[in-house]
Parts: sequence; structure tokens; C-alpha cells
Amino acid sequence: MRLRERVEILHTLGKELEDILKNPDLHNFPGYKNIYESNLWFTEEFVKFALTEWSYNLNLTQLNEWLSNYNISDNKNHKTLGIVMAGNIPLVGFHDLICGFLCGLKLKIKVSSKDKCLTEWIIERINSKIQDDESKIIMLKDFLSDFDAVIATGSNNTNRYFEYYFSDYPKILRKNRNSVAILSGTETEKYLENLADDIFVYFGLGCRNVSKIYVPESYDFNLLAKAFLKYSYLKDHAKYGNNLEYQYAIISMNKILHVNYENLFLVENKSFAAPIGIVNFEYYRDIKNVENELTEKAEELQCVVTNNKDFKGALQFGQTQHPLLNNYADNIDTIEFILKV
Repeated sequence: MRLRERVEILHTLGKELEDILKNPDLHNFPGYKNIYESNLWFTEEFVKFALTEWSYNLNLTQLNEWLSNYNISDNKNHKTLGIVMAGNIPLVGFHDLICGFLCGLKLKIKVSSKDKCLTEWIIERINSKIQDDESKIIMLKDFLSDFDAVIATGSNNTNRYFEYYFSDYPKILRKNRNSVAILSGTETEKYLENLADDIFVYFGLGCRNVSKIYVPESYDFNLLAKAFLKYSYLKDHAKYGNNLEYQYAIISMNKILHVNYENLFLVENKSFAAPIGIVNFEYYRDIKNVENELTEKAEELQCVVTNNKDFKGALQFGQTQHPLLNNYADNIDTIEFILKV
């Protein structure tokens, strides 16, 4: 297949996603109920959110503008790229897949059991449009073998295993990262509602979800209460609600100072990582100290959210869950890596 044919396949897939958002009975879509039953974190609301984002990105304008930055050959690439996917949010590994697909490599995919239903369906939709059987994407039942390069995503513990197993191969290995927001105390109600999106979409399970906020001393935490009401219903979700109860028990037993928004607890903690149902916060006096800390610990971060223009590469409130095609995980250019294989 030529590059333009691969682009057209993804463009057609984007149109199909638009169709499904209007009518989920089309294109052999497994249905929101089946997806939810396969993973109770994958609610209809958040699956629709993911499909909407991908339907936007998979159009000719977006795809061609992105690919114009690379010299991707039409010649068939005989290398094989293995991809080990995570499953924390719907279609979380899809960007790696389309990078390998557009570059023309043979793909072997190890789908996460947590995202099996949705990801296997979308791979089948792509394969149904490929005429050449040798070019079709292979979904693996067992672990990865017979490949030339690998992209693998997992926890910090899993990553140590990946480092050993894939030590002799060109690779991108992704582990836990977190996102933070920096507040000045002057944010409008709209900005804080956008911050709620950054925190609550996908229940906070993604690396792009804000898990820690920096606030000035004497910050009025009541400012966040109204904004967080937007997602008050999440506390009624069985798994999220159970996590809230568990975290509240720990907070109470240990007499930890906290702010209780009923659907979220704010806890003073310097760590970037926080359990489900908790967002950490830290006071600051000098914004420069925050900037220095985040620069030193950049490898632990996925996104920084702030209105402060001094933070290079920072996102505006509400943008963490709307990555474009050129927003690469861990700031590693995936296509550039693949083209060097």
C-alpha cells in the first residue's frame, strides 16, 4: 500500500467513528454495554469521549498536516514493529498503532485485556480495508516474538521487565507518568470547570489526567467546589465510589488533613502520583521554585497545565484530554523513532 492509501483507510475509519457516535449499531461495533462489561471503568460517556477525539483526528486535513513533517516512503517496509498496549483508558495505545501503520511496517499488537473489546474491534475495522493479507495487523494471543523494534507501555514494575526482555531491540518503553496544574488563585469559574475535565475525565486513570495541583498560600479551596460539581455523579459509579470510601477510611484513620468535595479528596502531598479519588496539592510562595522543580522532574510528567506563560510547553486548562496527532507520549516522536528502524 502507498502512504495515501493508508491515510485514506484511517480517514474512512474516522468517518465510521462519526457514524457510530450517531448510531452504535453500525460497522459491527460491539456496543457500549459490551465494552462496559469488559471493563467497568469504560463507561458509555468516556468511550464516546474517546471516539469523538479520534473521529476528529482521523480526517484528511489533520492527518496530512501531521505527516507533512516527515519523509515517509511509499516503499514496503519489511520490518516488524511490536506494540504492547496499556489498557487504563479507551484506545490508549491507538496512537502508537497508527504511527506504525502509516510508516508501512508490519504490526504485531499485544492488546491489553482491559481494552480488548474496543481495540480489537478497531483493528478489525482497519484490517477489513486492507486488500493485501501480508499487510494486515496481527493481534497476538501470546507474548511478542519475531519483531525488529518495540513500543511497550506499562507500569513502573512492568517497565523493569520490559527493559530486560527487550534489551537487544530498538525500543520505546513507557512507564507511569503524571500531570500537574498550577493555579494562581485568579482563575475564572470557566477555567476551573476546564480543570475539572483535566482531573475527572476517564475517572483520572490516564497519565494526562491532573493528579496534583500547586496553589498559592492561603488559596481558597471553595473556588473549586462549584467547578467539581460538574462531575458529582461519578461518586455513584460502583468502582469509583468504592475507591472514594476506601480512601476516606485511610484519611480518617490516619487523621490526614484534607478537603472533601464528596467526589474527590484533596490531600497535601508533594508526590505527583495519587490514588483514584485523590488529587494531591502543594502550596507555593514563589512560582519560580515550582518551575525549577518541574524542570528537574520533567521525565516524571506528561502534562503541565497553567495560564502562566512562563511555562514553556504548558497546556491551557481543559486541554489535557484533547491531544492532537503531533502530541507524542513522553515527548518522544514516535514516527521519527519508527523511520529509523
